[in-house]
Amino acid sequence: MLFGLGVLIAAARLQLRSDGEFSELIRQKTTREIKVKAVRGNIYADDESLLATSVPTYNLIFDSRADGLTNELFRSKIDSLSIQLSILFPEKTAAGWKAHFQNLRSRKVRYAVIKKDMNFRQVKVIKKWPLVNLGKFTGGFWWEEQAKRLYFMGELAKRAIGYSKQGVYVGLEGAFDSLLRGADGTRLEQRMPGNVWRAIQTGNYTDPINGYDIVTTLDVNLQDVAQSALNRVLTENEADHGCAVVMEVATGAIKAIANLKRNKEGKYTETQNFAVDEFSEPGSTFKLVATMALLEDGFCNPNDSINVEGGKTKFHGQTMEDASRPHKNILTLQESFEKSSNVGISKLVVKHYASKPQKFVEHALDLGLNIKPDFDIRSAGNPRIKNIKSTDWSAVSLPWMSIGYELKISPMQVLMLYNAVANNGKMVKPFMVREIRQEGRLIRRIEPTVLKEKICSEETIKSLKMMMEGVVDHGTATNLKNEDYKVAGKTGTAQISKGGGYNKSSYKASFVGYFPAENPKYTVIVVINEPSKGIYYGALVAGPVFKEIADKIYSSSLSLLPGVQISGTPAIPGILNGNWASSKTVLNYLGITSELDSAFHQSAWIKGKSTLHSVHISNIKMSQNTIPDVTGMGLRDAIYLLESRGLKVGYKGYGRITSQSIKPGNSIIPGSIIQLTLTPF
Repeated sequence: MLFGLGVLIAAARLQLRSDGEFSELIRQKTTREIKVKAVRGNIYADDESLLATSVPTYNLIFDSRADGLTNELFRSKIDSLSIQLSILFPEKTAAGWKAHFQNLRSRKVRYAVIKKDMNFRQVKVIKKWPLVNLGKFTGGFWWEEQAKRLYFMGELAKRAIGYSKQGVYVGLEGAFDSLLRGADGTRLEQRMPGNVWRAIQTGNYTDPINGYDIVTTLDVNLQDVAQSALNRVLTENEADHGCAVVMEVATGAIKAIANLKRNKEGKYTETQNFAVDEFSEPGSTFKLVATMALLEDGFCNPNDSINVEGGKTKFHGQTMEDASRPHKNILTLQESFEKSSNVGISKLVVKHYASKPQKFVEHALDLGLNIKPDFDIRSAGNPRIKNIKSTDWSAVSLPWMSIGYELKISPMQVLMLYNAVANNGKMVKPFMVREIRQEGRLIRRIEPTVLKEKICSEETIKSLKMMMEGVVDHGTATNLKNEDYKVAGKTGTAQISKGGGYNKSSYKASFVGYFPAENPKYTVIVVINEPSKGIYYGALVAGPVFKEIADKIYSSSLSLLPGVQISGTPAIPGILNGNWASSKTVLNYLGITSELDSAFHQSAWIKGKSTLHSVHISNIKMSQNTIPDVTGMGLRDAIYLLESRGLKVGYKGYGRITSQSIKPGNSIIPGSIIQLTLTPF
């Protein structure tokens, strides 16, 4: 009676439902709405080589209780299937694969992933195998498709390009996620006999809109050089972490950005974007701001002098020292900058700003150093420029700020500042994405953005450039001086604050500069944190990374090479100093005219100078009794010349010879060792 009553009530409720409610109930049982994922956009390098893309991958799934998979069918086919699997995926033997499937069937597992992330070529092969070729409901095997993100540069610029970390995108992947991911669509599917679902067409559902592609400013070759050089120097100095960034002077385009940190195994990997995220005390590279303030406010000119007291002084009981004892007590402002004298810079700042310290602080604020850069890659931290209203402002804040302490800025901000000097006072915003496209169609081109037309007067810029060139010519970075191109920049060596104090065994070494100094094209910053091999000065630790990057750019960029024109009348390529017979053979083969000097004679050794239409050839004077000048030659010619005179030759580097340890003209002492230094062409 109760059962009958229940049937009557159910029938009554069914009769009382509206047609709409009844139709909706049926629809829910026979149809379903699913999300259709959009294809994520690609990321390209500046030359449009692919950095990141999404490709379909396939997982092979096994349903051990499929309706058509009888015990007889399973037993008859599982051996041959296991053999095929063991050949393609040898991590298991044929017996191992068979035992695995038998175990799944005995446990009645309905969803087992047999193999993940297979490509379409593998799928085509496996589809022909026993059981798999019978389909989902008979053989029990089916394919699950998903999108996989592929990155083609490995560790190169890994943090800058970005990736997904626990479902959250970082780097460019995160900054441009809304564009890259596109918009998912929806699809209505209908249940068919055999519990099979098929798509049905309706007007209420949408197709997915695939993501936009982004084209970056990154130069893959430069990125490789920057990362390799940084990794080598970090390893040699057993440093904790570091970064290197290359910026195009005129536009602000980032051509390379490397960030490396030592892991537990002692290897260096990209785990954090230090160039953007690490806000810390910059040290001596901030002396550019102090010097700019003194010049701009008219308190000093480059030749004004100060007594540096042997490189040691006190401010309100706190001792400040120079990194090394100065060669004299009286230094000019220019010499204080070039030699990176802490005492010289801070005493001049205190002398002129002690009664109005906020006036000094305003210079840093006017440069925007208190504002987080609006960069393509998001930054987790924030800069800090202390002012006189800050709770931790003290009597010693002014002198210590003048040399880069008691404030926090990022390497990217320091790079922007020095790049503005290289750019004749115009500060541009750094950027890494130059175009946004969709399926090959240009959607938007990102143009360079000027943040400040003039950071200071032209006269001040001129003085700052002169001082920065002096740092390399006869200051703290003479190891970066070379004959091929001129560098301007500033070294930085700062103690790192830990636990509220400074540890004299924990340093940050940096170098930031631009080149060629007479017509700047690129600005580079290198920061090395906590080198532990006893060497921590900016020029010696960070300088070699800068030099390797600059040499690569100089040797591979036609616009920077002397005698080379990009447009107009074709320029004639230069030749190395060396053997006349070999040089003549090459010039004749290339069809290049050689113009002989009026005093030329058929000497074995020559030097050439490119002109618009030919190569001007002149003799190199040689003596059997004195050291020859082999600079400008290739290694083969130099070794022949020197060894034929009884010398032993050592060398380092590659390319053309730029220096020799024994000066030309010295008397030859047979058996002497002469060291040659080569740099890339």
